[in-house]
Amino acid sequence: MQIQEILPIVLTIMLSILTIMTVVVGVLVIQVLFKVKKTLENINTTIDVAEAKISAIMSPLQSIGGMAESLGTGLRVFESFIGWMNRNKREE
Repeated sequence: MQIQEILPIVLTIMLSILTIMTVVVGVLVIQVLFKVKKTLENINTTIDVAEAKISAIMSPLQSIGGMAESLGTGLRVFESFIGWMNRNKREE
C-alpha cells in the first residue's frame, strides 16, 4: 500500500474520532448547563426566602422608628405649648 491509499483511511478515522469527541463534549456541556441552571434556581429560592425573613424582621423595627419619631414630634409640640403658656403668664 502506498501513502495515497492509506491517507483517506487515516483521515476518515481521525474525522470519526473528532466527531465522536465533539459529541461527547457537547453532551457534557449540556449536562453542566442543566446543573448550573438548577443551582441558580436553588440560589434564587434561597435569596427570596432570606429577603422575606429580612423584611419580616425589619417591619417591626421600622414601626418602632416611626413611633419614636412621633414621640419626638409630640414632645416638641408639648414644649411649644408649655412655652406659649409660660409666655401668657409673664404677660399677665
